[in-house]
Amino acid sequence: MTGRTQALSRFLLPVVIVALPVVLLLSSLRTMRELDQQKAVYLRNRVAMIAGRLENLPDPAAETAVFQALSEEEPNLVDLQVIDRASTAGGQSALEAIWDGRELFRTQTLTGPEGRIYRAYVPFHSSAGLRIARIDLDARAADFLVVHARHNVIVALLGGLVVVLLALYAIWASRRAAKLEIRQLEMEHLAHLGTMAATLAHEIRNPLGTIKGFAQLAGERADASVQALLDPILGEARRLENLVNDLLLYGRPPSPSLRPANWEETLIPLEAHARQMIGTRDIRFQPDRVRLEWETDPHLLQQALLNLVRNAVEAIGEAPGGEVRLAIRRHAPAGLTLAVIDNGPGIPEAASPRLFEPFFTTKAFGTGLGLSITRKLARALGGEFTLRPSVPRGTEAILRFPQVRVREVEPS
Repeated sequence: MTGRTQALSRFLLPVVIVALPVVLLLSSLRTMRELDQQKAVYLRNRVAMIAGRLENLPDPAAETAVFQALSEEEPNLVDLQVIDRASTAGGQSALEAIWDGRELFRTQTLTGPEGRIYRAYVPFHSSAGLRIARIDLDARAADFLVVHARHNVIVALLGGLVVVLLALYAIWASRRAAKLEIRQLEMEHLAHLGTMAATLAHEIRNPLGTIKGFAQLAGERADASVQALLDPILGEARRLENLVNDLLLYGRPPSPSLRPANWEETLIPLEAHARQMIGTRDIRFQPDRVRLEWETDPHLLQQALLNLVRNAVEAIGEAPGGEVRLAIRRHAPAGLTLAVIDNGPGIPEAASPRLFEPFFTTKAFGTGLGLSITRKLARALGGEFTLRPSVPRGTEAILRFPQVRVREVEPS
């Protein structure tokens, strides 16, 4: 029942939040219409009182005197015109319904130089017979009835909208807090997992080294038939060694030992490893050869670049015409960018949000720690690591070091 209740509340809460502003708006519009009706009733009553006063005046035909007399009692009276049947016989057929008694009252609201005018045509009886009074009142005379009510309606509407916004913010904040809490738990879990992996890797490394060493020694003394059996052992031992090193780097990343180092010092062993990884595949490795020097830890930088080159080679696979470029760009007055660019299939769109998630991999082998380790190494060296698609295809892995001071070195 608890799960059903939570699901029902998750469904009803957005509905209530969406419905509340609509209900408030419709209620406000209805209240505004009712207030306008109250104004119309008030003005109509005022007009009826003026028409009643006309019946008691001795000579309503004297419009000026009548207007002066009535305006003293009704300060909102703007204009008054008394119409008799003879004056409308020639063309005022619009008032025919009032003359015949089919219509007892006619009103309209006009806008003129004086502002909004409430005009009413009202029949009345005088000593001279039936007549019609066209009475113009200042329509603002009824504003006092609704002005405060309108303000209250607007304040209530704004208050309701504020409540809705606060509710939306509270929902967003609670969901964000829940996501942050889940993320924190995931990070703690990954930290414990990384520590455990580093401990296990440390314990595995020593016996692995023994296995590898004795396999190499046996291979040196064995004939060709035995050597064929020992080669897979050495290959798998090297693969396990790489996995152990990845686990150690992720669980306990080393502190950099910065010193002036030139690019060739990093490139020469990196190029040898790259050629070994490529093997017989149709992949060209093209590094930029420049004479630059800057303060870094060449071992950590080489490890970061080696991870990126390995990813590029594995992404290309056995496809013909593969190419991996290692570009280096110097910036002025300070800064350096290293980029490993391949022409492989690129990053799958579904995998993009999880690329830097530890232990996540789209390959059938490996630990999924390469990119996470590379980012840690880049940050340890004072840089940042990013990935982006390469044009026309492939991936570009970029290491940026914005603060390093680069200088050219003379050939020795």
